[in-house]
Amino acid sequence: MNETSLFFVKVKDLSKKDVYTCSPSSSLTEVAQYMKEKKVSGIVVCEDLIPIGVVTDRDFRNKVIAERRPTDIKISEIMSLPVITIREEDYVFEAIYRMTKQNIHRLVVVNEMGQLAGIITDTDIIKYQTNTPLYFIRELEYANNLDDLKKINEKSIKLLQYMVKSGIRTQDTIRFISHINDSLILRAITIITRENYIELPDNFSFLVLGSEGRMEQTLKTDQDNAIVYEDNIDESSLKLLEAFSQKLIDSLIYIGIPECPGGIMAKNLAWRKSVSEWKATLSQWIRLPEPENTLNYSMFSDLRTLFGNPSLEKALKQTILNLVQENRLFLAHLAKNVLRFPPPITFFGNIKVENTGKYKGRFDIKKAGIFPITEGIKVLALDAGIVEGGTKAKINKLMEQRLLSDEDLLEIDTSFNFFLNLRLKSQLKDISKGIEPSNYVSPDDLNHIELERLKIGLKAVKTLQAVLKDRYNLNQIA
Repeated sequence: MNETSLFFVKVKDLSKKDVYTCSPSSSLTEVAQYMKEKKVSGIVVCEDLIPIGVVTDRDFRNKVIAERRPTDIKISEIMSLPVITIREEDYVFEAIYRMTKQNIHRLVVVNEMGQLAGIITDTDIIKYQTNTPLYFIRELEYANNLDDLKKINEKSIKLLQYMVKSGIRTQDTIRFISHINDSLILRAITIITRENYIELPDNFSFLVLGSEGRMEQTLKTDQDNAIVYEDNIDESSLKLLEAFSQKLIDSLIYIGIPECPGGIMAKNLAWRKSVSEWKATLSQWIRLPEPENTLNYSMFSDLRTLFGNPSLEKALKQTILNLVQENRLFLAHLAKNVLRFPPPITFFGNIKVENTGKYKGRFDIKKAGIFPITEGIKVLALDAGIVEGGTKAKINKLMEQRLLSDEDLLEIDTSFNFFLNLRLKSQLKDISKGIEPSNYVSPDDLNHIELERLKIGLKAVKTLQAVLKDRYNLNQIA
């Protein structure tokens, strides 16, 4: 088993199937005796096969002995919850990411029904093989300063190059990239808050936007982020949030995550607002769908809470649904924006490329395929009341809505993955040559099969744009 394939084995292949359990009504004495007999340091509390809590030696020390509680109480009174779980069909890297994020060393494994299926620990993973990519995320966990994070971020390129060469599925590679970026940002937040912002308020959210919000990043993606905070926040907390956002964005730039050329970053006042202010801004964008408003909406609407209170994100997404329901014409303006990017393919089926300039002989894969699909699917999903998830998740939900045929949606999904793969490979190739990675791809770098697949994908984009044009009567929109 090579190191990359290990990273993408499924959790069920490494997890222990024999898990010791007890019911929530079991007494402390019964559970303690059972754990002693089985020589285990932890046990899962289950009710009708559903894990509802975990009890460890630490719980007995901290919650029973230290607090001098009676031993005849039920185990449910000292169990730790909520239970951090992972599905048995998820990949190992998901388990490592979740352990790191929650600062724990084991996860309860569940099946599709949410029933207990096993348990997996960091030791189970590490003992299989040393010096694997598994250590990459562990390095993030133990990074003590921004210099450490900068070095780790630089190492990520080599790891991704190896993964692509090993034939890892595009969908899994892109997801892993998103996990890397999430982990880098979260670790940076931990480092700077530990040093200067211990008293940071808990009534705000740091949001990631755009492709980062959709978890569809490739390489060298610019920062796109914002902050939302509750309306009743006091002045001193506001000033602390301002200083924190400035420090965080500068820190991310330092470790190698570029700033947004358009200024869509939480350190800028326009992207750091209260819930009421964001609702007013969303109302303005949706009621007055001018080009700049539409662009800002499109970026912001992919919001995802990376740090802080997730309820604020939910409130903003509900606001979006309510406003669009009242302003259906907005969907047509969003759809019209998608039509601004026709696929670069000639009448004779050739790929149009740049004739002059820095990218002569290349075409922009983002404008050609990625943007029309992400934005087109986003319009149809919004029409169906769907605002959660990335492009693939929205496509899956749209299949249930029947707004497009399953055949068309499957082709669009396949083409989207292919476009992302093309961009990722091209960016890695640029980096290996010492060139700044971009969205431009050269048709000359594609073999015959890839070139034909590209043409099929661009036709899928045309199909999606035709559906939007017909559904929203775009010929009648000025």
